[in-house]
Amino acid sequence: MASSSNTADSAAGAATVAAPAQRFRPAAVIGASGALIGAVALVAGPYLSFRPNRVVDGVTSTGLEAFGTTGWLLLAAWLLAGALVFVVPGKRTALARGLLGAAILAGSLWASGVAAADYASAEGAIARTSFGWSFYASLLALFLVQNAAMEESPGMLARAAVIWSDVLVVVALAASGALGELGIAREFSLARNVFLREFRVHLFYALGATVGAIVIGVPLGIAAARNRRVETPVMGALNLGQVFPALAFVGLMMPVFGALGRNVAPLKSIGVAGIGWAPVFVVLLVYALYPVVRNTIAAIRALDPGVLDAARGVGMGQWRLLAEVELPLGFPVVLAGVRIALVQSTAGAVIAAFVGGGGLGTIMFFGLEQTSMDLVLVGVLPIVALALVFDTGLRGVERLAGGTGGAA
Repeated sequence: MASSSNTADSAAGAATVAAPAQRFRPAAVIGASGALIGAVALVAGPYLSFRPNRVVDGVTSTGLEAFGTTGWLLLAAWLLAGALVFVVPGKRTALARGLLGAAILAGSLWASGVAAADYASAEGAIARTSFGWSFYASLLALFLVQNAAMEESPGMLARAAVIWSDVLVVVALAASGALGELGIAREFSLARNVFLREFRVHLFYALGATVGAIVIGVPLGIAAARNRRVETPVMGALNLGQVFPALAFVGLMMPVFGALGRNVAPLKSIGVAGIGWAPVFVVLLVYALYPVVRNTIAAIRALDPGVLDAARGVGMGQWRLLAEVELPLGFPVVLAGVRIALVQSTAGAVIAAFVGGGGLGTIMFFGLEQTSMDLVLVGVLPIVALALVFDTGLRGVERLAGGTGGAA
């Protein structure tokens, strides 16, 4: 009896010790940390910078100082977002916390736009109101709060609602003109025509290099997966291409394409030269080939031999086997390589600005020359947005195809 009592006491003690571990929620720690960072960012550090023009240093202000009553409401919203994590934990408030984050984003941007408009009306059209590092810290805080909320959300629709609420907030405020006097909006308005042209060029580099990598890389990957003697030179060459820094690689290509442009009339007619789009495009293509070829090899070799034997047993030849079994089953893994190539090409296309190839990097570097960080952001933010859209979209396609992209 004593032994049974001791055993029961031990079990009860173990349950008592285990209970806190069961209540521990990593998402709660992330969400609460984000809310704390957001509150601190609002009351400390430069949230907005007010400058008489784009090049002169101005004065900075915290969020509370710049926003007045709205600032106190935003502070209360940050504290509420943190409190909800613990006061009413779990799925019941996850969606509410995510949407509260979108409301905080809306309030912060709207208040910043109002402060910028007031400053512009006092100082004139050349005045600039820019975001300080505290604002960007609040964006990090928002990401943590909403990521934690999505981790505990009850389903895909709730998570999508959190994500799209942020997008809708920004689009609605921009369309309403509430952000029109912010420095980044003013710079975009001045550079609109240049931006649209360079945006199209940037898309050409990103999408063109990726499509080229698919057309060339998938057949190479299939051949390499089936023949080790093909894999060795192919992957060796692609590995060598990855070693070169992008600018050094472009520099090596410039004399090659310069000679081709001078001596081959058809190439000259499409603008192939030592500077411009051609060397940049080829360098991006080489970089994009690596993940596509690598994942194609992995996809083909990871297939279940039993499935392949069964397909051969029903009379499938090599080409039919490839088209109806190997590629459909390996599609998610190949797509993961395409996703990496597309995101990588989107980011890497900024190097075109160094050799007269255009793209959004041109706007970014022009902003650096003008010491205008708002103009730099006009070039940088679309690149980041494109990369995120491409990555998120292709990840969604991978999930629909039943893959995890693990080989990536």
